[in-house]
Amino acid sequence: MRKIFGIARYTFIEILRNKIWTVLILFSGILILSTLLLGTLDVEQRARMITDLGLASIETISFLSTVFAAVTLVLTEMESRTLYLILTRPVARAIFILGRFLGLIGIMTVAYLLMACAHAALMALVHAPIDRHYALSLLFSWEKIVVITAVALVFSLFSTSTASAVTFTFFFWVMGHFSTEILFLARKTSQPFLTFACRLFYYLFPNFQTMNIRDIPPDLYSLGWLWAAGGYGLSYTCVCLGLTALLFRKKEF
Repeated sequence: MRKIFGIARYTFIEILRNKIWTVLILFSGILILSTLLLGTLDVEQRARMITDLGLASIETISFLSTVFAAVTLVLTEMESRTLYLILTRPVARAIFILGRFLGLIGIMTVAYLLMACAHAALMALVHAPIDRHYALSLLFSWEKIVVITAVALVFSLFSTSTASAVTFTFFFWVMGHFSTEILFLARKTSQPFLTFACRLFYYLFPNFQTMNIRDIPPDLYSLGWLWAAGGYGLSYTCVCLGLTALLFRKKEF
């Protein structure tokens, strides 16, 4: 456990020193503040627009920055050969992957909370409601970023280049938001092969629609549904981390 947190701390500090996080946090602040210019309608529509655009901005910026960091995390060390120095120590490869993942999630969470605080302050200025639905929207949006980070780590070892890993991860992110449509197509088509392919894709891609709380009215989801969505995200993340550890173990260094 101490080795895991040691690697996580090293990862946290390493990414924190990267100026891209400062730029992204500054950019997110500008983007969130720009929603004020878009909300020039009545009070209710203005508050809703600021809420929706702010949540979408936080999620998008977190996704782009975290995926880029996750994909380059191991590949950069392999190219600079610093990974060899770490693996010469008595550190299991699975522990290394888990430590890297936790460090990455840690720095992402800090940046995410900073953006969320800035957005909440903006909402308070315009008297937009900061309620349970808003808090759950932030929480499950954060879980989506955790899941896609685990997916990015898989492709960082499965792919041969940063560009292909980012492309595959982006594809999974997009298709994960169309899970319901894929399942609908599987039920409507009469071709067995297409039905099998759609169902395979439905279970292969992460179902991000179950975590899009901000798009669901508060009276349409229950506590049990929230627990199921949270458990699904955790399970998908664990499977991806296990697959990453397996791929990393088979790498020749």
